Amino acid sequence: METSFRVGTWPEGVASLPPDPALMKQFRRQGSFNPKMPLALMRGMVHLATRFMAPRLYEGDFDCRYLHIPVQNQLLGLRIVRPAGCGVLPAVLYLHGGGGLLTDSSSYLRVLKNIAFAANAAVIAVDYRRAPEHPFPAGLDDALAALAWAHNNASAFQFNPRRISIAGDSAGGSLAAGLALRNRDGLQLPVYRQILLNARLSNVRHFPSIDQFAEGYGLSRAAMDYFSSRYFRRPADAHSVYASPLDAPDLRGLPPALVITSEYDPLRDEGEAYAAALHRAGVPVSAVRFAGMAHTIVVFGATKTAAEKGLELIADAVQ
Repeated sequence: METSFRVGTWPEGVASLPPDPALMKQFRRQGSFNPKMPLALMRGMVHLATRFMAPRLYEGDFDCRYLHIPVQNQLLGLRIVRPAGCGVLPAVLYLHGGGGLLTDSSSYLRVLKNIAFAANAAVIAVDYRRAPEHPFPAGLDDALAALAWAHNNASAFQFNPRRISIAGDSAGGSLAAGLALRNRDGLQLPVYRQILLNARLSNVRHFPSIDQFAEGYGLSRAAMDYFSSRYFRRPADAHSVYASPLDAPDLRGLPPALVITSEYDPLRDEGEAYAAALHRAGVPVSAVRFAGMAHTIVVFGATKTAAEKGLELIADAVQ
């Protein structure tokens, strides 16, 4: 008999908290999303905000390198961040957020170091091709190529081939979930865990939290609509199960999952619905909702204490 699925909470046993006042002040300063802003300017502003507003929760030194691998007659950039002086480590293939249009691995440098430090892992950040220049599924193609590269080069780069996980936040979380599905349906490379942080998991369904937190909580419905209109070449592409994993008819055989949501995130409901769907499919899954927090837990939608707890959960999953 199927057992019911329960989403955990942080703080443990606390179902709801008022939105954190410091976060709300930050969102008021941020103002409303402006879809008329030139894309180059939007990319620059979000890059700087992500790079310098993400909390710095790491200590010590890191070995960092940037390299390119060939993918579809182009070069794909990979940024590898690992604690200095370590041998073989678990690896996390990380797919950054930004609506599929904004930011890159350099924007996420603090996030990458936070994860590498907390999990004592090598983090491989993928500079996947971005829309609108390269609409779906270009970014997913790049993610799959990066996963294959990580396995093929595990020995040379001292990745533990039995501990290669995939992770991402927001649009990157959507890519991570889509990657898990596409890998299951194709290459079938071993994936230790999928870690989905405030992820977009359906571009088709409309959940109550999208309306409930449509404005004033960091990620707005207007921004989501803007991203979707540029991420897909055709509206029908949004119906692909690799773009909307929640709508896949069969989720069996996917890697064990950690799903993190935030109480005041428009994407909260679809994240928790995906966790429940994985559970129904027999996939081991842990889901935690962060009370009082917003979008995203690893960048600027959480207090320092909440971000530290999120990293602790990520580290537990990776190890």
